[in-house]
Amino acid sequence: MLRATGATVTGPGHRFESALNQDALRVRGERGGWFAAVADGLGSRALSHVGSRLAVRIAQRTWDADGASSDARESIRQFYQSWLRALPAAAPDAFATTLLAARCGSDGSCRVIQLGDGLVLYRAAGVFDVLSGARTGFGNETDALGVTRSFSAWRTARISLSEPGDGVMLMTDGVADDLRPECLEAFFGCLLAQARGRSRRGGRRWLERQLEAWPTALHRDDKSIALIFRDSR
Repeated sequence: MLRATGATVTGPGHRFESALNQDALRVRGERGGWFAAVADGLGSRALSHVGSRLAVRIAQRTWDADGASSDARESIRQFYQSWLRALPAAAPDAFATTLLAARCGSDGSCRVIQLGDGLVLYRAAGVFDVLSGARTGFGNETDALGVTRSFSAWRTARISLSEPGDGVMLMTDGVADDLRPECLEAFFGCLLAQARGRSRRGGRRWLERQLEAWPTALHRDDKSIALIFRDSR
């Protein structure tokens, strides 16, 4: 059986400034499977919080993982065009946001996509791996919806969550930037073990507490994590 949970919190710096959470989170059940997405609006863009919320919602509605459009390029193109059409009247780069999303069927077959910063970690058939590549750009510069048009900027993967303890984890860079590469597998295993031992609501509350108590001093960035995992066969 597949299960899922997730949480998002506003960073302390943003709360101090009375700023909105620029991250967005969506976790939804789909006929025995799950869809999950996180997005991080670029802080330098005035309406990025709108763009991130639209991105996770429209990704669930339009991103076709295994249906009529099996080609990744066409599937992502259809999603991107739908996101652009949904934007209020303003230049698209005012809404710039990253996007990390996963859609997993009830059989454990899973498609994952990523544009921009953050991390996608997964364990498939008992083997841990990382989808995300090395960060490029400087400062607030990153690949993002509304800014990047090249399909080559997207990272995609098809995996199978076939064994108990397999899963896929999506996180924005408010979390990812503080994780050392050698600790990623242990971090994944710890969060997955906590999620397996709790209900979806209990898992969300536990994640919220961990993100609120994040140990990086004087940080301001918002933090979001979503997790889909196989709890049993």
